[in-house]
Amino acid sequence: MKKKNIPKIIPILGTVGALIIIILMFVLFARYAPSNTKADLYDYFGVLASGDASGDSPLPGEEAAIVADGELLEEKAFISNEQPYVNIAVIQERFNDHFYWDDHEKLLLYALPSRMIRTGAGTALYSDGGENNEFSCVIAKYVSGALYISMDFVKNYTDIDYQIYEAPDRIVIRSAGTFTYVDAKKNAKIRVKGGIKSDILKECEKGEKLTVIEELDKWVKVSSRDGLTGYIKTSAVSDSYEEESDSGFDAEQYETISRDHTINMTWHYVGNASVNSQISSTLSEADGINVISPTWFYLDDAEGNISGTASRDYVDKAHAKDVEVWGEVNDIDSEDADVGDVLTHTSTREHLESQMLAYAIEYGMDGVNIDFENLDAGVGDSYIEFIRELSILTHKNGIVLSVCVPVSIGITDFMNREGLGEACDYVCLMAYDEHYDGSEPGSVASVSWVSEAIDKTLEDVPPEKLVLGVPFYTRLYKTEGGEVSSSAMSMGAVSSFLEEKGAEASYDAESGQQYAEFSDDGIFYQVWLEDAFSMEERMKLIISKGLAGVASWRVGLETEDIWGVLGSYLD
Repeated sequence: MKKKNIPKIIPILGTVGALIIIILMFVLFARYAPSNTKADLYDYFGVLASGDASGDSPLPGEEAAIVADGELLEEKAFISNEQPYVNIAVIQERFNDHFYWDDHEKLLLYALPSRMIRTGAGTALYSDGGENNEFSCVIAKYVSGALYISMDFVKNYTDIDYQIYEAPDRIVIRSAGTFTYVDAKKNAKIRVKGGIKSDILKECEKGEKLTVIEELDKWVKVSSRDGLTGYIKTSAVSDSYEEESDSGFDAEQYETISRDHTINMTWHYVGNASVNSQISSTLSEADGINVISPTWFYLDDAEGNISGTASRDYVDKAHAKDVEVWGEVNDIDSEDADVGDVLTHTSTREHLESQMLAYAIEYGMDGVNIDFENLDAGVGDSYIEFIRELSILTHKNGIVLSVCVPVSIGITDFMNREGLGEACDYVCLMAYDEHYDGSEPGSVASVSWVSEAIDKTLEDVPPEKLVLGVPFYTRLYKTEGGEVSSSAMSMGAVSSFLEEKGAEASYDAESGQQYAEFSDDGIFYQVWLEDAFSMEERMKLIISKGLAGVASWRVGLETEDIWGVLGSYLD
């Protein structure tokens, strides 16, 4: 019986086996076969199809995505009368931070090295260095509290190119520069993600040129000319190569006023007009300096007026000693003025600039030194705009523009140091107050900290413009009952104090300075000395890093031997 049934069972087993093989092949194909699903480009770009009323965009035109150098941005642009408009914040961050919008007075400004461009929102009219012109379209539009600028207007002052693509609407913006490319091979596909199961963004034509964003093991992240950024198999493209794009854009360059000698500058604290009469004795003490910066001017009120104690006799006596005068303007002594409020209003900012120029000319000053320290991140754009506008005035009149900047410590990083290094003739790095009143005990400016501060600043400011600010003071720290306090002291005062207490200083490797500590009557004292030794260490940094010179805060706090140390290195 069993032997007779075998022929019937064999066909059944064969059929089942074939089904199993087919199922396995289907599973394997489903798992390993590439996806042919095409991505929804409207969803990819995050824009609506033309005529789609499902969204309520506040933009006065066709909403368009923005692709900036291969990156799809969250922000949207709009197209009006075939002209694309992009938010000024995107333009400032990605392409050109010289565009400045005064939201108080509704003015769009652009500071070129030699002149100002000025316009408003909703108009094609603009002023170029005082000459009135009309642009080919409305230059800027103010929409829902934000300014959008015509990309054609942006192109006038920026080394970029752009192209509009439709269905979906998008603006593809590309900067000039050197980029890495690959060429697509036959049947090359750009996918949303790096995997064959990812949806297809684009099927490339053979030889299509793609910009490389990132090269991975088996995939290359690329961007196509029409703004699709995704992943393509390494085997589907050629070897990478570099090319430089040249749009023919010719940017106006800043002309720097520079000296053919190393700067040896000191700040002179002029608390009142009577101090001006001491200039002869001050110059005799500060042997070897070639620049003196008297603290003459301060911001006086919210209208941008400045007050000061300048003296023509002071300038004449300095010039007789071959010493230049760079009058300082500060906001430290400003009791009735908010520097941020002044700088964020174009009318008051320009009034401040014109006064500074007028004073410099009236008193025959060789330069101005800006020391605004009551700033915060909210006025960073207005501050660099102020410097750029002021540099136009000073350079036209042959007046040196220098600016004081603090060490980069996070909270001061809003200062556009690259912009300052571009527009200013000299940048004075205030490399002190590493430790301060209220901090834990420590050096005012340890050598390693100063060196790091210089290197950080040199990332943005060229060495031939960077002047190292050094302290002629230190801090005496006292710890009593667990409470720490400190007081600023001149070099001579500290030396006398240690001598009086019978304390001796010795070399401290951590700070690179002479250090003293002792206890007296239940109080623990600590001091990191500023002296000839510490000054020499800083001068070595100036020489080794090729800096423009030194600026000391301030004359009158030093000991007599300091000028010999500075002079020996600068000569």
